[in-house]
Amino acid sequence: MRFLVALILLGITHLCNAQGISTVSSRWNDSFVEWDVFSVADDENVSEPEDVLYGELKLRWLNFKDDFSEWTYELGGRRGTIRQKWKNDPTLWELRTYEGDVITMKAPWSNDLHEWRITDNNLSITLKSRWANQLDEWLVEDSRRGRFYLYTLHAGDPRDWAVEDNLNEEITEPMKMAIIFLVIFHSSPKG
Repeated sequence: MRFLVALILLGITHLCNAQGISTVSSRWNDSFVEWDVFSVADDENVSEPEDVLYGELKLRWLNFKDDFSEWTYELGGRRGTIRQKWKNDPTLWELRTYEGDVITMKAPWSNDLHEWRITDNNLSITLKSRWANQLDEWLVEDSRRGRFYLYTLHAGDPRDWAVEDNLNEEITEPMKMAIIFLVIFHSSPKG
């Protein structure tokens, strides 16, 4: 009985201290090739929670102009790469962690980059732009797995994004990074 109570308390403590992604911001005001990912620090000693740096996403080859096909990321201490599977196909991307996980991001319709299917070959989620002509809001909404909502902090300005992360633990951080990547990649200028 004591073991069961200890296990329940440990689970509650883990849920209370879990970090959720809160914002994503471009590192520079005039460039969209380096991004910082923040989470809310859930510290009991602080009266008001604050955002702390939780990860980053950046273009892999910063010195090659106009090659946006490969990126690197770090999120919560885990690192990996994101790359366009084929150079001439913008509808298929892969995220690979250094631990061997593979996340596939595929647009289900050939000329429509407003909807994406994201899968790790065990489960799939769908990411959609809320509006076809405006890329300020993106949403994953799944009745079993929860909701992940990204929106710009200022309309028409893709440099800063708020994140409402209400997905359950089934959705891994690499899958969340895939969502974040697709949103900022398709909503930001490439020039």
